[in-house]
Amino acid sequence: MTHPEMNELYELYLLGALEPELAREIETHINEQCVYCRERLEEAAVVTAAMNGMAEEKRPPKHLRARVLASVRAPKPAVNWFYALGALAAACLMLVIYAGWSINTARTLREQIGALTVERDQLRSAVEVLSRPDTRMVQFGAPAAPQGRVFLSRNGVVFAGSRLPQLASDKTFQLWLVPAQGAPQSAGVFRANAAGNFVNVVSRPLDLSRIQAVAVSVEPSQGSAAPTTKPILVVSLG
Repeated sequence: MTHPEMNELYELYLLGALEPELAREIETHINEQCVYCRERLEEAAVVTAAMNGMAEEKRPPKHLRARVLASVRAPKPAVNWFYALGALAAACLMLVIYAGWSINTARTLREQIGALTVERDQLRSAVEVLSRPDTRMVQFGAPAAPQGRVFLSRNGVVFAGSRLPQLASDKTFQLWLVPAQGAPQSAGVFRANAAGNFVNVVSRPLDLSRIQAVAVSVEPSQGSAAPTTKPILVVSLG
């Protein structure tokens, strides 16, 4: 089994959920002091630990449980059937509310795990770009202005820095690869955090000889096919 085929197996290995034959494949690499597998296992350990931390046990409020149990107790013989049916209907309503609460909690957890998976994949792509021998770094910025670094290689770009302004919720930053001739090509959308820091990873084959600059413009939240505003930042790669 090759390393690319094993990339999605390390988390399952640490969780003990991997088939024995596949687990032995990874153990063989570990016993042979495989650097690649050791690094992937370290990354997988971070991911599984984070997921364990997020998956804290959720319990419904005590008063909700008490009301559900009280509602479904057998009615006393003297109670009118009208009131009994009312109590049953109330119990069903409370159970629906509880089910909805549980579903929302599970959905939130899945979204958190999905976001963590995206971050993990971005980290892997960034490491691949930064570790290539052909990677070139261009620094940009000035005092009181956006500043950072652009790392370029034949298999992608890492664009990172700080001091970008905050945007409205319906806007986003979009990175563009600017060729010597022709229209700029989109390199993805991204947002800065509250401190103005940002990272955008482009993971795809590039012809570096045709890219003369990278630029950032403010676009609608879903991004644009072409720049719709004047770039707030242009970094020459010449």
